[in-house]
Amino acid sequence: MTSVVNAQPQGWSEDIRLTLNAARSQTPAIAVEGNEIHVVYADNEGGKYLDMFLWYINSSDSGNTWNLPICLVNSPSISILSPKIAVNGSNIHVIWLEYNSKTIYYIRSLDNGKVWSTEVALTSDVYPDQINWDIGVYENNLHIVFVNENYKLSYIQSNDNGVTWSIPKVLVPSIDRVIESAIEVSGNNIHIAFRATRERMGKRVGDILYIRSIESGINWDGEVEISFIPGVNTSCSFPDIAVAKNDIFIVYRDYGPGRRQIYYSHSADNGVTWEKGIKLSNSTQAVVVPAIAAENNNVCAVWEDDRAPGGSWELFFKSSYDRGNTWGDDTRLTIAPETSDSPDIVINENTVHIVWSDRRDGNREIYYKSMLLPSSLISAIVDIKPDTLNLKSKGRWITAYIELPYNYTVFDIDISTILLENTIPVENHPTEIGDYDSDGIIELMVKFDRADVEDHIGIPMNSKTLTITGEMVTNESFKGNDIVRIILHS
Repeated sequence: MTSVVNAQPQGWSEDIRLTLNAARSQTPAIAVEGNEIHVVYADNEGGKYLDMFLWYINSSDSGNTWNLPICLVNSPSISILSPKIAVNGSNIHVIWLEYNSKTIYYIRSLDNGKVWSTEVALTSDVYPDQINWDIGVYENNLHIVFVNENYKLSYIQSNDNGVTWSIPKVLVPSIDRVIESAIEVSGNNIHIAFRATRERMGKRVGDILYIRSIESGINWDGEVEISFIPGVNTSCSFPDIAVAKNDIFIVYRDYGPGRRQIYYSHSADNGVTWEKGIKLSNSTQAVVVPAIAAENNNVCAVWEDDRAPGGSWELFFKSSYDRGNTWGDDTRLTIAPETSDSPDIVINENTVHIVWSDRRDGNREIYYKSMLLPSSLISAIVDIKPDTLNLKSKGRWITAYIELPYNYTVFDIDISTILLENTIPVENHPTEIGDYDSDGIIELMVKFDRADVEDHIGIPMNSKTLTITGEMVTNESFKGNDIVRIILHS
C-alpha cells in the first residue's frame, strides 16, 4: 500500500508514502520498540473539511513493509490536533487534543496495535496550540505535560498503565504565560522543556526553560533558564527534548536579531548544569519546528527549512555521534516539490526514524524514512545472580558479571556509570575483575542493592528481563541483559 520516491541523501532509505487518499493527513508522531514502528496522525478521510480523525499505521519489520492504516477515532464533527504517542513493550499510549472541546483524550493498545481501548477524556480547558501537549512513558508510569487555558504549565500522570489518572497539577505557578511544551521520561526522571513569553527590553519575547522531577513526578525542582543569555536579544520557540542516560538535549528555534537559526542546549549531568545557546543549523533562510532524538552517543535533529531553491519548505537533518561534542553538516532530507513539514524523529537500536507531512502529491500525505547510524553501543554479556530471585529472602546484594566482546576490555568500564534498569546505581564496592565462567575472557563483577531491585520489580511475576548499561572511558556505551526468575516463597 506504500509508494516510494527516489533521489535520497546518502545512507537514507527511500521516502515511503504511508497514506494514500485524497484527504488531509497531517501532524504525525512516531514511536519505535524493537522491530515495531507505530505512527499516529490526524486525517479528515471520511469526514467534512474541518473534521480531523485519529488514524494509526504500523510496521512490524522495521519499516520494510507497512500495514493498512486504521481509524481509531472518527466521531462526527470533531477536530483532532497533533496526536502524540509513547510506547513501552507492546503497550502503545496515544493522546491528542479535541479542538472544539479543548480536551485532551487518551487511548491505548496493549498488544502492539491490534486491539484498542475506548478513548477517555483526561483534562479540559487546554490551550489549543498544536505543540502544547506531550506524553512520556516508563514501564507502567505515564506522564503528560500540557498548557492550560490560563497559560500555565500543567502535568498529569498514571501509575497503572493508563487505567486511572491524577488530577492536573500546575508545575510553575510563578510563570504567567507558557506556550509550547515537550516531555521526555527516563526511569524515575521526568524532563520537561517549555516556552514562556515574557516582557523584556520593551517587548514580549519567548524564552526556553527546563524543569525536572527525579522522583517520578512526586516533587519537582525549580525551573532552569535554557535560552536566555544576558545581553543577547533572544526570542525563542518550538522546544523539543531528548534524553540518553544522563545526557539531555533541548532544541529550539531562536528568532532574535542576527540569530535566526536552530539552537540547542546540552546537560551532561541529568539536568543539573547546562551548556547554553549552541547554534545547530546553518541556514540562509527561515527555520522552524525542530525535533530531536538521542540514544547512547547518537544525537539527531530535524527541522523545517526554507533555504531550498524555489522557496518551498523542506526537511533538513543533522547528527552527532559523540553526545553532541561534534556535528556533521546540515543535510537536506526531502527533495520534492511543495512543502514538507511537521517532522517527528526517534532513534531506536542505532536506527533513526523520521515521519512528516508532505504536499508533493497535491494534498497532505504522511511519509517515512530511516537511516542506520554508526554503532555506538557495545553489546555486553550479562549474567545476573541469583538466577532465581526470591522476594521473601533476606539477601543483601544482586550480583552481576559483565563480559565485553573480544576487542573491548572491562578495564575501560567507568564503574560509576553502571545502572540496572537505567535507574538503580551500582555499589561502589565490592567490585572485582576475573574470569568467573572460565571461558578465557575477563569479566567485571559488580553488585546492586537487593532491596532497590525488589522495589523496582514490584508486583511478582514469573520472570523479568533486567538490563545493565554503562559508559566506557573511551566515550562508548555498553548494554546487556539477563532473565531472572521471580518467586515469592517463605
